[in-house]
Amino acid sequence: MVNAKNIIKSLYVPPKDSHKGRNGKLMVIGGSRQYHGAPVFSILAARRFVDLLYFYPAEKDQYLINAVKTIPEAMVDFNLNRIPEMDCVLFGIGLENAKFDLKYVLKKARRLVIDGDGLKLVKEKIPRGSILTPHEGEFRMLFGVSGTEQNVKKMAKKHNCVILKKGPVDIISDGKRIFKNKMHNQGMTKGGTGDVLAGFTSALFCKNPAFDSAVAATYINGFAGNLLKRKMGHNYCASDLADTLAEAHFKVKKI
Repeated sequence: MVNAKNIIKSLYVPPKDSHKGRNGKLMVIGGSRQYHGAPVFSILAARRFVDLLYFYPAEKDQYLINAVKTIPEAMVDFNLNRIPEMDCVLFGIGLENAKFDLKYVLKKARRLVIDGDGLKLVKEKIPRGSILTPHEGEFRMLFGVSGTEQNVKKMAKKHNCVILKKGPVDIISDGKRIFKNKMHNQGMTKGGTGDVLAGFTSALFCKNPAFDSAVAATYINGFAGNLLKRKMGHNYCASDLADTLAEAHFKVKKI
């Protein structure tokens, strides 16, 4: 049986002799004229868990770029040639129909997390070793079957990836193991919370195994939602969730 708390306690901890960049370098690729908020949520979720955080705007929209530039930890970068330096790349959030050099990303990225519209781009060939974060509709689009526990495990094994299927109960599998995350509340139905989860998962994946990253991210994300519920009821939003992840991570490790 998968124990989320044990996984969380085993997550990477920066060594005492660390230098900048050693503890996670993440690039987020996404955003469009219509959906400039999505990458912002992902970046807000990741910024406390990596050393260096880059954003490549899939669509060169000034509102999108300016929105990300309000986050001081994020560096807007128009150079995909930096990808080989990254520990992980997240793409797809808020992408809509924006275009970028997908072939280069798939060829050069060490680790990939694929979310939202990015899932459509890899439907024909899912990158081995990647983390996919579909909701039920996206899972059906990818695989042509419902996102049951059995099907999530089967598809993860078939494509040699980790699937984090989001829902009232998150189902995570690497094709061998399954974890069902019930750490939720109904305040987490707000728009942008999926982008938060994708960003957080990507940050953890920089320095941790794929399955562990997905399990830890979903559990801590839900724990953060429950912390907010105790403070605000259900009246919190995605940016509140992103800003509570560090507190939730710290408290879960102490339990």
